[in-house]
Amino acid sequence: MSNWNYLSVKRQLFILFFGFLLYLLSGSLVLAQNFQFQTESNKVFQGKPEVGSLSKNNKLNQIIVTFKKKPTAGELIKLSRKSKKSRLKYAITGTDAMVFEVSEGVIQESLNELRADTIVESAVVDKALDLLYIPNDPAIKATPAPGKPILQWSLYNLNLVGSGRTAFDISKGSSGVTVAVLDSQVDSSHEDLQGKFSSLVDCTSGSCQTVSSMTANPSNLDESHGTHVAGIIGAATNNNLGIASTGFNTNMLYIRIRDQNGNMLISYFVNAVRYAADHNAKIINMSLGSLAANLDGPIIAQINDAVTYAWNKGVLLVAAAGNCGWNESHHKAAGDPCDIYDEAGNFVRHSVNEKYYPAASPNMLNVAALDVNNNLASYSQHNDPTDPQIGNWISILAPGGNFSTNSDKEFGIASTWPLNSYYYNLGTSAAAPHVSGIAALIWAAKPVLTNLQVKSIIEQTANKNIASGTTNNGMVDAVKALDSLNVTITPVSPTPTGTPVLSSTPTLTGQGKPGDANGDNKVDGLDYVVWLQNYNKSVGNGRLSGDFSGNGFVDGLDYVIWLNNYNK
Repeated sequence: MSNWNYLSVKRQLFILFFGFLLYLLSGSLVLAQNFQFQTESNKVFQGKPEVGSLSKNNKLNQIIVTFKKKPTAGELIKLSRKSKKSRLKYAITGTDAMVFEVSEGVIQESLNELRADTIVESAVVDKALDLLYIPNDPAIKATPAPGKPILQWSLYNLNLVGSGRTAFDISKGSSGVTVAVLDSQVDSSHEDLQGKFSSLVDCTSGSCQTVSSMTANPSNLDESHGTHVAGIIGAATNNNLGIASTGFNTNMLYIRIRDQNGNMLISYFVNAVRYAADHNAKIINMSLGSLAANLDGPIIAQINDAVTYAWNKGVLLVAAAGNCGWNESHHKAAGDPCDIYDEAGNFVRHSVNEKYYPAASPNMLNVAALDVNNNLASYSQHNDPTDPQIGNWISILAPGGNFSTNSDKEFGIASTWPLNSYYYNLGTSAAAPHVSGIAALIWAAKPVLTNLQVKSIIEQTANKNIASGTTNNGMVDAVKALDSLNVTITPVSPTPTGTPVLSSTPTLTGQGKPGDANGDNKVDGLDYVVWLQNYNKSVGNGRLSGDFSGNGFVDGLDYVIWLNNYNK
């Protein structure tokens, strides 16, 4: 059984965003002058529980069931009827696994009930990922005080901009290269993200569906995490507005995996990774994760299977290494994202520098964090060859920032924030998107490269002398990576402006509600017959063939949609 505790799933992806800055890019970055910054009172962040603390009242009541082989419709119906304490909710795309919803307080009984069925390989509690932020208090300041680092110092440290030959002299990216951003919510209408999303996708309702827009509450650090990460990768650049991004003209496929209850479930993540791989993403950025000790074997297998699927389809995988690298003196008595719990929700120990998933998954380009002086950030996970449980598992370093008070926030990473704002941030959540953007520049300069070649170029051209020994390859050097391609310059696509081009929500052929195949506005046995007749087939007429999810294929996901709407 798992070491993870469903009472502790509130650990969110680490995201620290602080401060306020705008840039002009003209050859090199210049501080925007006389710009009227929008300000938000710090009081909007007051009254919120400390970011990263654990909510003991937020229980996850979902179980991932993996079958020994793809179940037949009859087997699924039989299992649904036999399992008194659970209800089939949705499928995990591309696998023999499905998610069951369970009544509160009967998790163990439901697990026992499902595991007893002969068609079930395993049944485990659906786990939550964390946003990789470091708790701190956001601040809004336009101009750094004397003695503070240059705004967007991280781009200078990576040799993207500055004096002499820089990465942006070689490649300014291309809208033909898409980075999938798996994260929380995003402000899709932000002034500096206009036109940078090829599609917005929500994977928090079982299936992944395109939506026309997304919003995020600027007073909620977790909700706003995605806006900050997206800005580092793909904010509009050289547009006399906001910040410059590492990916310059790079395009983004944004996938939301944080639901309205604040949970980022493994099942959402797995579906999102597979969706990105199937929808032309070249790179997947994952500024999220969970400590390995809080996950059990079947859950790690689900994560590994999903990222392996994407890798085998030619996708480069980039993940934050985690923010539990510092010592136990930073432990909070009320609980924090670096704590390990038993299955009953009891605190076991505080984790220090242990492995994170998906960062520790196969073929992952995992990223630790540096401060402004190119030293390992105190919070960052890092290699430790003296500990056989840790070893040398982290590949590279990139700027993640480091500060502890409002007065030194300029030592963090600046990026976009909801409602046309800009904040500073710190964490490996900020380090990973720097690398994703640089990978996109490389692919734009030489599109024939494979994912393995891009990964190798980034690793082999990194500076091993920076924070030596903390990772396998050292700090990413964007200009050396691009110079290794023997490319002098690449065509530059115009920086998009205006309203973002977003895919519309897919429409299903035929009338009726979800699960209604014959258009009589009822979901009943007749609709099941249509689904069964076309099961495991590719179809072209949507709902009328039992393809209720609209993905062009009649499968177990469509059965889940029918079952959830049966007799309603």
